[in-house]
Amino acid sequence: MVSMAGTRRTYAPWLGRLWAAAAVAGAAYGVFLVVTALTSPAGAELTGRFPGQPVAKALMALLLAAASLFFRGSYPIYRERRWLLGALLFSAVGDFLLAMPWWEPSFVGGLGAFLIAHLCYLAALFPLAAPSPPRLAAAAVTVVACLALLVWFWPSLTNAGLTIPVTVYMLVLGAMVCAALLAGLPTMWTAAGAVCFALSDGMIGIGRFVLAPTNAEALAVSIWWAYAISQILITAGFFFGRSGVTSDQHATPAQ
Repeated sequence: MVSMAGTRRTYAPWLGRLWAAAAVAGAAYGVFLVVTALTSPAGAELTGRFPGQPVAKALMALLLAAASLFFRGSYPIYRERRWLLGALLFSAVGDFLLAMPWWEPSFVGGLGAFLIAHLCYLAALFPLAAPSPPRLAAAAVTVVACLALLVWFWPSLTNAGLTIPVTVYMLVLGAMVCAALLAGLPTMWTAAGAVCFALSDGMIGIGRFVLAPTNAEALAVSIWWAYAISQILITAGFFFGRSGVTSDQHATPAQ
């Protein structure tokens, strides 16, 4: 038998390392964007700077997906791991596609990939619901915010013929954030991460559907940092601070 003491000592040899590596990769890409923005003309495109940029952008999500493979424990943990893996892999696909703005279908393709990622997160979070008045109030604020953004974007969505895909995306995004806010996890990290994800996506919408094309890149740096923080926090809330979770099937026996 493996004792809880032994489990704690070997809690995250690979899960923790890969999660930390993902945080470093996300921060490094963010620093690259900051430097690029500061050394480029105002409004310059920050993607397409080097051939491997789509891979560099997707690296954080790929490392988090690898970390999720070491997220082990009882059956509920196993169920969550499957959905987390899907969410992170589709997030990586979305990152890759959105780093190729010169390819016309990249935005809709990225939107679709992140839509599936949100559905996977929703599937992982929904069974964890533990409603309380403060959590329900936060979820209500999220719904109002999503509706307000949709109304703000609507004229541009109509002109671009994107009313249906963006409306569906925002409904799923809002549901995912609400599920995170209602989840009975031991920390608020996942809830805070989901809110950051919504902020990132909201800024993407503002840049694409509200700002003038010459200012579309004005929020690019903030979008990445909010997104990177969101993925790091969402996964931290699942991975850490929970009883019955191990990072390897071969935990060290208690002494």
